Amino acid sequence: MDPIAAPSLAQLINRNSRALARDGDAALKPLGLRYAQVPVLALLREDVELTQKELAEATGIEQPSMAQLLTRMDRDGLIRRMPHPRDARSQTIALSPEGRAQVIDAHDRLAALDNRAVAGFTTDEIAILKDLLTRVGNNLDRTKGTATDGAAAPRSDG
Repeated sequence: MDPIAAPSLAQLINRNSRALARDGDAALKPLGLRYAQVPVLALLREDVELTQKELAEATGIEQPSMAQLLTRMDRDGLIRRMPHPRDARSQTIALSPEGRAQVIDAHDRLAALDNRAVAGFTTDEIAILKDLLTRVGNNLDRTKGTATDGAAAPRSDG
């Protein structure tokens, strides 16, 4: 079969991820936010204070990229940094009052994007899609950093 006519699973996921990021950026632009900031905003919205390392690990964003992202968010007044109470070499990061106000509107805009992405899907189809994508992510996390030799990946049926 012609690979151009039948895109791989990775190509389909990548295409959809890029479309969501593009449309997410457009939806968040009026708020002065970027789609790349969403994982950090989501983690910090519950009055949580985390370190840069904890944010990087929780979001899967590499440390140097997280540092740049947090620098921009700090510059834009979305977060505040405080000395870590038990580690003088570290800081904790929390949402600023301005950042907190933006999270609610951002959530609503992104929920509308989610709804647009699954327009015409049944509730059961949405649940199945979420489950399958979660399983794909779990498989990839479980095998992170391992070389593949073309063998079939482990299958999880439950």
